[in-house]
Amino acid sequence: MQISIIGVAVSDEQGLGPCYRVLQQSPQGVELYVLPRSAVAADMEMYGVDDPLRVLDWRLHGYRGPSAPTFVPEPSLTFAVQAQQAQAVAEYKRSRLVDGLDASHARTLADDVDQVDAEADRLKAKARKIRDAEVAEVKGEVTIVDDAGFAALRALVLADVDDIAIERARYREQLASAITN
Repeated sequence: MQISIIGVAVSDEQGLGPCYRVLQQSPQGVELYVLPRSAVAADMEMYGVDDPLRVLDWRLHGYRGPSAPTFVPEPSLTFAVQAQQAQAVAEYKRSRLVDGLDASHARTLADDVDQVDAEADRLKAKARKIRDAEVAEVKGEVTIVDDAGFAALRALVLADVDDIAIERARYREQLASAITN
């Protein structure tokens, strides 16, 4: 199936904040896909991705894949969530590294933080690899035409890169707080 992006805009959607509105032409007709900027930021943080265009590609293709039962998450998401849990534990331990700790306790805690950070990085890498494979499977059946419409969408996302970074940091703080409290 071939999809053409025939219109793009940024809008402020109630309850979602800034969103990319993507009008697509598919064999089924014209479709509107609304992608919250915060979703791009959250995926970047959860999967440890620094390129918002990679996440955009995942999002544009990912929702077209086969639907799983509602109680079964995508396999990549399982590892991304585990990585976020590990990252939150590392942040909590890092916050415990305060002045006044004796040197040996501080070293032990710092080593623990390094180990948990390494585990979070390993889990994020695994989640990215699985997500890439999930999207590659969809790309076997769905092609988004790389034309002026797609270029305009990429330009909108890249124009928001600083705001995406702010939302990513906010997401990271909220997630760490939710997991450690």
